[in-house]
Amino acid sequence: MNQQLEDFYHHLNEAVITTNDFEEGTKFRKREKVQQFAYCGLNPMYRHYLSFDLDEQGSAFKFEDVNLPTPTIITINPINKHCHYLYHLKTAVAYHDNSRSKPQQYFEAVQDAMTTQLGADKAFSHAITKNPLHTKWQVITNNASYDLGDFNEYIDLSKPIFDKSVIEKMDCHGRNDLLFHTLRLWSYRSVHKFITEESWRQEARNRAQEININFSDPLPYKEVINTANATSKWVWKNRHNLGGREKVLSFTNETAQERMRKGADYTNALRSQKALQTLQQAVNSLVASGLSITQKSVQISCGLNIKTVRKYWTQINK
Repeated sequence: MNQQLEDFYHHLNEAVITTNDFEEGTKFRKREKVQQFAYCGLNPMYRHYLSFDLDEQGSAFKFEDVNLPTPTIITINPINKHCHYLYHLKTAVAYHDNSRSKPQQYFEAVQDAMTTQLGADKAFSHAITKNPLHTKWQVITNNASYDLGDFNEYIDLSKPIFDKSVIEKMDCHGRNDLLFHTLRLWSYRSVHKFITEESWRQEARNRAQEININFSDPLPYKEVINTANATSKWVWKNRHNLGGREKVLSFTNETAQERMRKGADYTNALRSQKALQTLQQAVNSLVASGLSITQKSVQISCGLNIKTVRKYWTQINK
């Protein structure tokens, strides 16, 4: 094990979230057993890594194409060539109860800007990564470690980062609508990083003002603060039911249990759809190659767990 992988191992908590197949769920296990699992959780209290999920083939060296520095660890799926990047930080950013919010905001701004520049998955939670210590993956390591300030020459933090493609699909009527939708989409991910409602509300106000100053004709201060207060209040109240997908603020008579059940149904449906797509692609590839279609051959081709293959076997067009 080289120095980069040793650093990764030692940064992990003593109890690490692990899994070999998300269909089977995740479980905390001792750090000593982490090499047995294809996916593991990064340390959430002391963040030593900027992490990115690149869902496109041949993306191992995309950082060169978009003028970003070399990742410390590149973990590659040998089947579809998708990969995860990890950039090691010399000084970890603390996320415990007594930690300062400014370094956290800086860390998140850098990570968001690099996500956009890489075209990486914006819904990636940055909590669980392809485990570079597991033999399932191809791993490239580089003797590279960074301070957060080192990334300033590669990215632009002068403007707030949000998904313009999502905003453009909405029927925004004027600056108030644009402010509201931009702020709410940012809020769904960002609210989970705050411990108190007051600190969250203040950050939402700050972000609303950052969005507003980028308008050619900015809104009055009072209108911006009112929008920020109303949006942050709703998002904070509903934060435990919010994930990474696009939503519209609405008020219903649903109970918390009903909303949680719908959220679970939605997540399970997405997982099933993705698993079926992966399995179908493997079957199509085997057919094109003139190879036999068996549960084992499909499992080897797609890299999913054999239990997942059996679960969806009758739904695959063979």
